[in-house]
Amino acid sequence: MTKKIRTEPINIAPDIIGWLDIHNTPKVFDKRNNVELDPTNLDDKIIIYERQVSDWFLKPASDLIRYKNKNKGFIVLMICLSYIEGVEQYIQGVPSQRGGSRFFFVTSMERIYPNKFQPHELEDFYSEARCGLFHNGMVKERIIINNRFSESLEFVNTDIRVNPKKFLEDITNDFHNYLNNLQANNILRTNFNQMYTNI
Repeated sequence: MTKKIRTEPINIAPDIIGWLDIHNTPKVFDKRNNVELDPTNLDDKIIIYERQVSDWFLKPASDLIRYKNKNKGFIVLMICLSYIEGVEQYIQGVPSQRGGSRFFFVTSMERIYPNKFQPHELEDFYSEARCGLFHNGMVKERIIINNRFSESLEFVNTDIRVNPKKFLEDITNDFHNYLNNLQANNILRTNFNQMYTNI
């Protein structure tokens, strides 16, 4: 999710611009709070990451859910699915190498929903929803989306039922929990710091 700083100023997060000065030194400015940020400082990196995920992904997804008209579920699901593997890379401190996406996705889902699903169910969800949307532009046939489902995610017979509103709430809660844990957990801080860079 990182945006690399370059010579011309670009938004590396909403209201946060970054650029390389004439000495090739990275500069970052938070226009919202009128402060400079250091893209090599861990706490400032967390601020940039939080703004990226929150304002580019989760808040827009939440806005979509609030609209009363239909047909928002697929895009909200896609936003949620993009979060799952990405955050797990920061938690683990390593990128998901080619062929490792399934492992990172399932591991992340097991963390978000501890002891709720079987690994093979989460692998099916990965294949049907994540791979369907990201590789084919549409979920596969087992996925059914409806905001009236009682659970965020459930496996009923051969169907995989997703309530995108509740699923987004779970993803948002996981994001806030991760940010809180980043403040105190040194292992998580180290892992995030070695994975996340705008330079």
